[in-house]
Amino acid sequence: MTDKTRFPLRRGDFFLFFIIIAAACGIWIRLAMLQADQCYGEIWLDGELYQQVKLGDTVEQQTIRLQGKATEVVIEIEGTRMRFVESQCPDHTCEQTGWISRVGQTAVCLPNRVMIQMTGGDTEDAVDAVVR
Repeated sequence: MTDKTRFPLRRGDFFLFFIIIAAACGIWIRLAMLQADQCYGEIWLDGELYQQVKLGDTVEQQTIRLQGKATEVVIEIEGTRMRFVESQCPDHTCEQTGWISRVGQTAVCLPNRVMIQMTGGDTEDAVDAVVR
């Protein structure tokens, strides 16, 4: 191998790496801050809003029990996330979904017609998709 095929790093290369890493960190921090703004958890029962909870105010755990279409459903809220804890439906898919914690995520218990959803920020005016 000759010296002509080597590409040693120069001072400007390190400066460029630093700028790229700083920009990536800035974007990541900004996105994290947007997720924390006015985050709400909504519980829908049979297509109607049952309860809306502002998330992130407290770290303490909250448990909500409600009668679904078929059986009782237990929903757990903790900090900025929520999940189905218990349901008597046959497949327990809603429980296996786990925690939802980002705006736009949902979990559904179909036999009981219960849905939990994360909302907040500027999602009302945001563009979902662009079609050409």
